[in-house]
Amino acid sequence: MPSSHAAYPGAVRAEPSPTPVRPASPPAPSEEAAPGAAVLAALALVWLAAMMWSAHRVIVSGEGTLAITSAALALPSVISAGIVAGAGVSLAVAHLLRQRGTVRFVAAIGAGLLTGLGAALAVVSSYGGGEASAILAGTVAAAVTVGGAVAAVRTRSVIGAVVAAGLVVFAVGLVLDNFKGNLTSFYGAGDDASSRLSAAGWAALTTPGISGGVGGLGAGFSLRWSPPPGAGAQALRWPAYAIAGAGPGIALMVAEVIVRTLGSRVLSLAGEVSEADGTVQRMLDESRVNYALVVLFVGAISAIVAFGRSLPSK
Repeated sequence: MPSSHAAYPGAVRAEPSPTPVRPASPPAPSEEAAPGAAVLAALALVWLAAMMWSAHRVIVSGEGTLAITSAALALPSVISAGIVAGAGVSLAVAHLLRQRGTVRFVAAIGAGLLTGLGAALAVVSSYGGGEASAILAGTVAAAVTVGGAVAAVRTRSVIGAVVAAGLVVFAVGLVLDNFKGNLTSFYGAGDDASSRLSAAGWAALTTPGISGGVGGLGAGFSLRWSPPPGAGAQALRWPAYAIAGAGPGIALMVAEVIVRTLGSRVLSLAGEVSEADGTVQRMLDESRVNYALVVLFVGAISAIVAFGRSLPSK
C-alpha cells in the first residue's frame, strides 16, 4: 500500500517532536575557604602562650593578696587570647576536613575543647594549686571552648578574618601601651590633675580607636583576598565585612562576660584587698567595656570602608 506521502504529492513530512532537555541543576555552593587557617591558628596559639607566660610571671612573683591582684589584672588578656586561639584552632581543623555538616562541626568544637583542656592543664601544672590558679584554668578552658564553638559555623572566611583582625588588635594595642606616656604628653598632660585626667581619657580612646581601625582594615583585606566562592555561591556583601571588623570587639565583650561570671571570684578577692583596690577594679571593669565597644564600632566601620574600596568603580 502506498504511503500517505506518495498519495499526496507535496505534503510535508512531519518530524517527531524533540525530547525536551531538562536544564542542568546549578551546582551546590562550595564551602568557603579560610586562607591561611593553619598560620592563623599557630599565631593565635603563640599569642595565647605569650599571655599565659606573662600572667604566670606576674602571679608567681607575688604572694598572698599580691598574687590575687595580679591574677585579676592578667585574667582579661588571657581570656580574650583564649577565645581567639580556640577560634583559630577550630578553623584550621574545619579547613582540613572535607566532610560537611555534623562531622566537621563536632570536630571543630572538639578541637577547641581539647585546646582549652590543654591550656587549663598548663595553668594548673605551672601556676600551682591556689584558688586563683584553679579559677584561671577553668576560665581559660571555657574561653577557648567558646571560641572553638563559634569557629564551627559555615562561613569560615569571615571567622578567619575575625581571627586575623583579633591578632592585629592585640598586637597594635600592645605596641601602643608602650607609648602611653607619649600619648598623654601629646594630649597635653601637665602638672595639674585635671590636665592629666583629660589626657588619660583621650589616650584611653586613642588606643582602642587605632587598634580597632587597623584590625577592621585587616579583616576587610583578609576577606578581599579570600579565594572566590565556588559556583552557585554568592559573594560576601558588606554585612559580612562589618561582622568581621566588629569581631575582635565582640570577642572582647564575650571575654568580659566570662571574666565577670566564671572569674568573678578572683575579681571580688582582688577588690577586697583594700578600698583602693576595689576602686581600681571598678575603674578597670568600666575601661575594659569602653575599650571593647570602641574596638567593635571602629572595626566595623573600617571593614565597611575596606569593602567599599573593593567595589569596582563605575
